[in-house]
Amino acid sequence: MKIIIALILIVVTGVLSIAQTPEVIGIEHNPALLNRSSALTKSSVVFELDTLPFFDDFSYYRRSPLPYRERWIDNNVFINNIFPVQPRSNGVATFDALDSDGKVYENTAPSFIADVLTSVPINLEEQSDVWLSFYYQPQGFGDNPEPGDSLILQFKEPDTDRWRNVWSVPGTTLHPFTQVTVSIDDIGDGIFLYKGFQFRFMNIVSLEQDRFNPGKRSGNVDHWHLDYVLVHTDRDTHTSMQDVAIVAPMKSLIRGYKSIPLNQLSHAITTRLEPMIEITYRNNGNRTQIVSEIIFSSTNVYNNVTTNSRLRAEHDEIEADEIFTLRQNIFNPFHSLNTNAASPDSALFELKGHIVTHDDYNFLKLNDTVHFNQFFGDYFARDDGTPESGYGFIGFNAQGCAIACRYESFVPGHAKLNAIEIYFNPTFTEPTSAPYRFRVAVWEDNNGQPGNRLYVSSDEYRLEPELTGRFVRFGLDKPEFVGRNYWIGIVQVTSGFLNIGYDLNYNDRGNLWYNNGTWNEDINNGTLMIRPVFCQAAIITSSELANPAVPDIKLYPNPASHHVNVEINDALHNYHIEIFDSTGRILYQTANHSKNIDVSAFASGIYFVRIVDKNTGKMQTEKLIIER
Repeated sequence: MKIIIALILIVVTGVLSIAQTPEVIGIEHNPALLNRSSALTKSSVVFELDTLPFFDDFSYYRRSPLPYRERWIDNNVFINNIFPVQPRSNGVATFDALDSDGKVYENTAPSFIADVLTSVPINLEEQSDVWLSFYYQPQGFGDNPEPGDSLILQFKEPDTDRWRNVWSVPGTTLHPFTQVTVSIDDIGDGIFLYKGFQFRFMNIVSLEQDRFNPGKRSGNVDHWHLDYVLVHTDRDTHTSMQDVAIVAPMKSLIRGYKSIPLNQLSHAITTRLEPMIEITYRNNGNRTQIVSEIIFSSTNVYNNVTTNSRLRAEHDEIEADEIFTLRQNIFNPFHSLNTNAASPDSALFELKGHIVTHDDYNFLKLNDTVHFNQFFGDYFARDDGTPESGYGFIGFNAQGCAIACRYESFVPGHAKLNAIEIYFNPTFTEPTSAPYRFRVAVWEDNNGQPGNRLYVSSDEYRLEPELTGRFVRFGLDKPEFVGRNYWIGIVQVTSGFLNIGYDLNYNDRGNLWYNNGTWNEDINNGTLMIRPVFCQAAIITSSELANPAVPDIKLYPNPASHHVNVEINDALHNYHIEIFDSTGRILYQTANHSKNIDVSAFASGIYFVRIVDKNTGKMQTEKLIIER
């Protein structure tokens, strides 16, 4: 009997240990598509293409997460540069299990058609030797499609609503982008060479639901990434396009961080400023290309001051299909910022790299430029603000378990920690149906792992639906002084998968630990979306940051809660307005004057309103604070 009891205890202990180990899972939403402005959605107008070529490399990802409406008639896929691994150019169309609103498809079938990307009608009448080519990649930085999943290409049959499968590939794990070429002439003995020809891609996905773990359900899964879609005559054109393109995002110039507090920047410059700029580009052609130089620019968005540097590569010839990364020393790109002037509370710099190529061959210019928005506010961030996965304990016995992230302070002595920001993903099972309660906590550093606990919140926080899909700031009961290294995180009061945002684009191994009885280093590759917030010296108004490039512009109220008014000098008529966040993601844009803009869907935080004079190209950027 004692032996049986001992065996039961061993088994139960093992089960509890497994149940109390955090996991990384697919998320059930896309924050870039949730609550987006109607100004970014497609119109009902269907364009037609009368002449070839048809081409899209999705390098407009910064302008919109939706497909280019003059090439595609639907908007299910996600245009981005966060999921692909070394694409043919910077930007892809991602197929997943989320709909056009960024939510999991409402389908209970074991597998089903999810995203569809359909071309506009194309005139192929009286054409010959017509080819369709594209590049695809499974998984990327997302979830790999299983063998039962697939990516499919179809052609629309003339004078019918029927679609014919012409190519497909089963799900698999990550591999480099692979080119596919299809002869439109050969399929159906030329029946597809007609006026109004259309083609479309679609993916078949499979979703699973875990009834034993509240909030845990496969969501943003089964990823495929599409790039360099071309319809044209002449087979040689499809084999290799004469194009040099940037293929990787620009990195932050503060080593290890996407953002740091502005009042710590002067201390961080000496130790954490990246000494080199990195621009990675590929020759997608079949002949040697010349990249004569790279222009790197840094623009202080608040005052529109730009500094340019002309960088020359070690060798200006790049061979066919070669990938080259320029690494060169740079000046301090933030030198135009005077942190002592008017005690600013934040700053935004737009960093841009542009490759200069031979105009006769490199005809695709949009993919020659890469951007990065470097924001300095009151917090540290290693994540890029967009989760690709969710993280948390998945078992029923997570009470008392803890998750901690290591951060540092650059100021001498001790810094005053004011709050902790956490991004929680929305879940299929709403938090109100299960006990999702936790406390925020701070620990000392003990030789690279969490040590003595400095602080735990007196309040228990309950994860309500309105706290999900955005960063939520949890103020400390009183500011806590922390040293050079410290840890912040949560202690679970109850069980339930909290589904904290997890960024797969930056590997933060070593800085994330969890405690299920003892502290353990997490072995996943990514960054947990928890940020420390520090006290700032002073706050200045938007009008104090005004740039006279465009005259007489006012934002009010500021801070705003649900609506903001944009008042512009009546003499200025030809302009457009954009609202974007600190990562550069455009949330609203319009070509018309709007005295009252609805911002009720935006989370509390700092945003930027940019007004561009179309006649002169001059612009003004105003900071907008949203508080509720």
